[in-house]
Amino acid sequence: MTHPNVVSVDTEALSFDPAVGVERDQVCWNGQAVALPPRPLDPTARPTPGAAAPAWLTQAQALLKSDQVVALPTETVYGLAGHALAPRAVIRIFETKNRPMDNPLIVHVSSLAMLRALLPDGQLPTVYEPLIRQFWPGPLTILVPASPLIPSEVTCGQPTVAIRFPAHPVARAVIAYSGLPLAAPSANSSGKPSPTLASHVWDDLRTRVPLILDAGQCHWGIESTVVDGLRTPPAILRPGGVTLEQIQTVPGFHNCQVYRKNFTDPALELAPTTPGMKYRHYSPAAQVILLQPSYPSPQSTRDPDTTFTDAVLKLLPELPLNAPTKVGILRLHPGAPTLPRSQLPSHLEIYYRAMADDTLPDASFESTSPRSKHLFRSFREFDQLGVQSIIVEGASDLGEGLALMNRLHKAASRVVSY
Repeated sequence: MTHPNVVSVDTEALSFDPAVGVERDQVCWNGQAVALPPRPLDPTARPTPGAAAPAWLTQAQALLKSDQVVALPTETVYGLAGHALAPRAVIRIFETKNRPMDNPLIVHVSSLAMLRALLPDGQLPTVYEPLIRQFWPGPLTILVPASPLIPSEVTCGQPTVAIRFPAHPVARAVIAYSGLPLAAPSANSSGKPSPTLASHVWDDLRTRVPLILDAGQCHWGIESTVVDGLRTPPAILRPGGVTLEQIQTVPGFHNCQVYRKNFTDPALELAPTTPGMKYRHYSPAAQVILLQPSYPSPQSTRDPDTTFTDAVLKLLPELPLNAPTKVGILRLHPGAPTLPRSQLPSHLEIYYRAMADDTLPDASFESTSPRSKHLFRSFREFDQLGVQSIIVEGASDLGEGLALMNRLHKAASRVVSY
């Protein structure tokens, strides 16, 4: 992108010293350790020696230390980051994206040392130790007791705070170099599809963000999984990049439940402890119609593509087909058959997109590309095309499908079973 506040970042030049691991903050640029300024959370720490930081990193640090916001990539979606311990910066996040003030934020850290500095008495609840050992850095958020350091603007008055250690090198480097834990919701206008490209951030927020760091497409394309291990039994409050099946393999989480699937809690509806629980999200301007399949037995001879095509053809006459009409078809994977042109009205324009990069390899409902990778990107592309309705192919809620269907149900104005 060629806008003054958008800066491209070469992620190949970023790395982290494996000898240091995830315990302490550290950044390497072009193979050399970067000199880190003093740590705000550790006043006794001295600056570390090393090479000079790249300009984009020092610019991000300067903005964050002055309570400004910076848009940066994570492995999930682009985040709108601000100093999590500075109320003025946190309020600026809410104002910039027009976010409801009762929707809590996730705090992002770059090391286990930074995590402990944010916890009461520096102690992580033991239930989380095997979970973060397996999934951090990564698309997993944990709910922990909030220390007095955390402003109420972050937690919206709740006694807990959501914390994540992102895996994306740019997000991790910005947090580590600034020494600041960062509150970072998705960098979009509240309610719109989450941004998975820097151009999406620009489309929504423009110059309201003084710096947008561009590192290309986000890997997962949807937000992190949020786990509350303080409950009995533990629960997923928001499904995301780490699946229920993966979490249930971790000691202490074999009976993990899913909010709204296995249980509900009126208190959480009124005062959510984590993002994504209360408000309608992820919605494009176009009407989203979710076609939810009923999965047949393994012995069934039904062809999924034929079944989906028949469902779409049955649905089309119900749409307001005023010439010319544009309809988007969003499939799970590329390469699926298109609708037969002979069976479509002449004034109907059909546009096709796929959520994943590859085809589903087998019946395990797992793929090498995240199934949600291009979900929000496709929604935005359909809006740019002027599509009036988007018909989306639903999935099983196994594996990654749980998070995908969570987002689709929040975005859809209509659900049709077939």
